[in-house]
Amino acid sequence: MKKFTPAMRMIVLVSICGALAIFSSTISKSLLSLFSRSMGATDAQVGLIASASTIPGILISYIAGDMADRFGYKKIMVGSLLIFATAPFLYLVLVNPLQLGIARFYHGFATAAFGPVAMATIAAFSGKNTGQNLSLYSSATLVGRALAPIAAGAASDAGEYYNISWHIPVYVIAAVAGVLALTFALWFFSKPVGEEDKEAALINKGSDEKIPFWTKLFGLFRYKPLLFVGIFYAFIYFAHGAFEMIFPLFAVDLGMSKSQIGAVMSVQMVGTIFLKPFFGKASDKFGRLPLIVIGLVISAGVFFSIVVTRSVMLLGVLIVVYGMGFAIITASMSALAADVAKEGQLGASLGVLSTLMDVGQTIGPPTVGVISGLYGNGIGIGFLGLLLSAAILFSLFAFRKQPDAAA
Repeated sequence: MKKFTPAMRMIVLVSICGALAIFSSTISKSLLSLFSRSMGATDAQVGLIASASTIPGILISYIAGDMADRFGYKKIMVGSLLIFATAPFLYLVLVNPLQLGIARFYHGFATAAFGPVAMATIAAFSGKNTGQNLSLYSSATLVGRALAPIAAGAASDAGEYYNISWHIPVYVIAAVAGVLALTFALWFFSKPVGEEDKEAALINKGSDEKIPFWTKLFGLFRYKPLLFVGIFYAFIYFAHGAFEMIFPLFAVDLGMSKSQIGAVMSVQMVGTIFLKPFFGKASDKFGRLPLIVIGLVISAGVFFSIVVTRSVMLLGVLIVVYGMGFAIITASMSALAADVAKEGQLGASLGVLSTLMDVGQTIGPPTVGVISGLYGNGIGIGFLGLLLSAAILFSLFAFRKQPDAAA
């Protein structure tokens, strides 16, 4: 029987905590646009509220990664999980859009810190299996992401059935998941973790590097391979964040209920959960760029198709296809991010990438919110198709000479 090594235990820990934390985060935003509108938010305000949680990613993702490199990954992971556990309680006492935006801003610090540090931890313990393990971790988080919209739709309908505010059961569930993630991490880290190797030392106390904070930051932003990957992340997550915001509104226009919206949004994740590790492994064999382009073509085609769709059943099929395209892109991009990260600066490198990704996620929802308010939700989704078409051209230009695991 194969020994369950400390590295395997750490990867399992990060994956379980990631699944619970992402479930909590996703259920909190699954019906966020409807929650915002119920408070009287305008279309532009809906977009600003949706993007509020991504602003902390711009502010602290690099800081969190750098601190993890210096002081140990464990401290940053536990701190971020503390926010995951406390933020959902704020939604239970909100009364206006401004308060909702503030709550989303606070909640955003959790994902801003946890994301890059979790990826750095997986990469540090993976050796030659970085792409595969990152995809396995991503699949674990996708389980949480897939279950969250269904749970949100069912919980909101249950709240209305029992004549209570529909958002209350949604955020109670989010709080329970966040508390479980924190509890599991505290339990795991309460056990002694050996320091017999470099990876365990990174978790407990960090590295011995002495590079000044600003020197490292400017050096990473001048490192073209990392910068190109970061800009591409901004493209992709501009579109993805905006689509998550606008799709519920588009679906309501088609007459779908909250439960149906939640189910359709979850369906896209089902195949992705099982296929993403395969996509990651395929990118190791065939190269990152070919799969990235394939995923972009699929995703852009889906956005253009949704614009003319009026069938709920066909809409579900298109969402499944979009989930597959997005999985192909992100599986390849996660591996490429690890490829270009600077040696000894894994947390900081992934923090820079997360910062640029959050720039896209921050700008996307309000921009598309304004477009949708002026011209309709269908035009907003069509704009995202055009954006991904531009991303295809960018990827062909920017990555043609970048490091490729298959080379």
